[in-house]
Amino acid sequence: MPDQWIVSENHFDPKTAQAYEGLFTLGSGYLHVRGSFEEHLFDAPQNLDYTRRPANVTSERFLETKAKWGTYIPGMRGSHPLLNRGLVNLPFFLELTPFAGEEKLDLEASRVENYQRELDLKTATLRRRLTWHTRLGLVVEVSFDRFVSAAHPQVCCQQLRLVPDQELRVRIEAGINSDVRTSGYDMFSTVELAQSEPNGLRCHVVTNTGDEVWMATRHYAPGAVWQADSDRRVGRLKADFVIPAGESLVVEKRTAVTSSFDANKIDPGALLANLEANSFTQLHHQHAAIWQMRWDKSDVIIEGDETSQLALRTSIYHLLRSHPDDPRLAIDPKGYAGDAYRGCYFWDTEMYLLPFFLYTDPPRACSLVEYRIHSLPGAKNNAVNSGYRGARYAWEADVDGTETCPNWQYRDHEVHVTADVVYGLAHYARVIQDEGFLTGPAAPVILETARYWLDRLDWRLGENHPSLLGVMGPDEYTPISSNNSFTNRMAAFNLAMAARLGAEIEATVAECQEFSRAAQGLPILRGNDGVLVLQCEEFEHLAEPAFERFWKDRTKAFAVQAAQEWLYRSKCLKQADVLMLMMLFSNEFSDEEVRRAWDYYLPYTTHDSSLSAGAHAIIACRLGKMGEAWKFWEKSSLNDLDFQHAGAAEGVHIAGAGVNWQMAVFGFAGLITAMNSDVFCLHPQLPPAWRRLAFPVVWHNIPLYVDICRDQVRVLNRGEGALPIRMYEQDLLLKAGQEGVFELRNDWRI
Repeated sequence: MPDQWIVSENHFDPKTAQAYEGLFTLGSGYLHVRGSFEEHLFDAPQNLDYTRRPANVTSERFLETKAKWGTYIPGMRGSHPLLNRGLVNLPFFLELTPFAGEEKLDLEASRVENYQRELDLKTATLRRRLTWHTRLGLVVEVSFDRFVSAAHPQVCCQQLRLVPDQELRVRIEAGINSDVRTSGYDMFSTVELAQSEPNGLRCHVVTNTGDEVWMATRHYAPGAVWQADSDRRVGRLKADFVIPAGESLVVEKRTAVTSSFDANKIDPGALLANLEANSFTQLHHQHAAIWQMRWDKSDVIIEGDETSQLALRTSIYHLLRSHPDDPRLAIDPKGYAGDAYRGCYFWDTEMYLLPFFLYTDPPRACSLVEYRIHSLPGAKNNAVNSGYRGARYAWEADVDGTETCPNWQYRDHEVHVTADVVYGLAHYARVIQDEGFLTGPAAPVILETARYWLDRLDWRLGENHPSLLGVMGPDEYTPISSNNSFTNRMAAFNLAMAARLGAEIEATVAECQEFSRAAQGLPILRGNDGVLVLQCEEFEHLAEPAFERFWKDRTKAFAVQAAQEWLYRSKCLKQADVLMLMMLFSNEFSDEEVRRAWDYYLPYTTHDSSLSAGAHAIIACRLGKMGEAWKFWEKSSLNDLDFQHAGAAEGVHIAGAGVNWQMAVFGFAGLITAMNSDVFCLHPQLPPAWRRLAFPVVWHNIPLYVDICRDQVRVLNRGEGALPIRMYEQDLLLKAGQEGVFELRNDWRI
């Protein structure tokens, strides 16, 4: 049986190299490094200047290259002439290259056998093994190991081992390369490189926004005499060795990285000096122990389906890796495994990422909601810049909350993100059972966003209700619409919460009356049958999408093949919109209403967004359309593992990783969220291929363990207090240490 903790690359193919780089990204939350080769690939320059323009990233065609370096520190920014401020690609410090004579190890030019590269998800370790047949006639066993330390988040550890069959004279080159670009642009205003100590290098860069990064490396190998060979942009050390036949040479490289964003400033060289007494193995044990604690809180077990198990663990790994553990930061859409979205923060935070942490590790969830509180001043500036009172959260938020989206359609019209933020705050408060959070730290956000909505409303002549005009809902292919149901309901939620909390959040009596009136008046539009929830006023009057005319190749996104103006005037959805609304507010819609929306909108939905399949799978589970749910599960869960269609080439789909967890827990396990139930409640339906689905979950600060098999469901209370739970129509007060056992009603319908 394959190891379900290991993601493997069993042979090297330049066509999939970039996808594996993204998938094999390592990270500590503080520091993230794509899975690029230590020796790099031939003819894959990283210093190409090109013009990247604002575009729909879903359909954007990125620069074609075999490899893409990526070193990222969340919060480190640079300014692009067309794309505004965003995450900067930092110097590449992984270089650790062997030369046999003058032959460089090169996976395209060298003769290589027994190639194997694997990401060990359990310990967040990347390993590579190969046999190198040199042009000199020697056979060399080569292995590379590396990890970005969870115990020392600013440190990356690498190890190279060479074992030749004959005496081998080898040269090792190790360096830091700052000649890199971000979206085709050089964002460094200052670069300084120097040798430090006999076995080290230092690098200091300043971005064009004034952010600073310092790097220090140390290299360890028996008898090494390191010689510097550097230029303005590349610092490199070289050392020569003789390895007797059958013996091994082990070269270790340690890199520490610090930045001007750090709360506690420390020299990277001092960080390395503090670790000098620790061996590579000891450092790895410290790192692996922290990862074990993370997995204990979050691992989802799937038995009977190895593919699903590995796919879901891959998603969870990237969620755990990408969390910055800093309340000034959130998680960017590429999980810091690429800079396609420029490191900005979207509604993904509340809708797709926060739930995973809420129900597995609430303190880490707290960090994400604190980011929104911390960035309130930026949201208030956004509102002022748009001509409104209060606070408007950015569609693409910078670290300080400033709007950085270069595309006017999303920047000016996808305003539902402001209410999404408040939904996330409420979700957090309900999971941890702390109303005081809403009237305390979150109060200014709730009040200022409600004030924004009052200013953003329109009262049209002849109507006795407010409207939200000129908005874009989650379906980004209907760009400037009126009374989008998703946006209206989210704004009403925001307003109603402000009205309910009232004086506790320092709202005036008059304001509360206005909040309440607006919340009650915002319409959720219905079709003529009174059952269909309309996406917006205009939707039924748009053109039919003519998929058969424009969407010739269904393996590619519709937006790649149809002009944007056609997207904007026809009935085509990028992703779930009304169905997303029904997923978030499941108690407010009957099965009949949900089924009617499913039947109406699904034929129009392109699923061009990687997030679409997950929402549809959860709704399909509610409707008992389990065959449909399974199709959407396969589409979403394997997205980053789909190398035929580039997979994670530009970075992982981190919001998709979050929704993969939601599909398993909210969909197949049927957990009703705390936003829709005060009681822990499950309605499990296992796919036929799954014999077992088991996972830890936290509810109202009590840790539970859910274990669903083919014939029964077990819920174990791992906490210290009693908790009421509901399974189907059965209620039980589950005491501390008690396990509830229920018969599974697995009504699988195709």
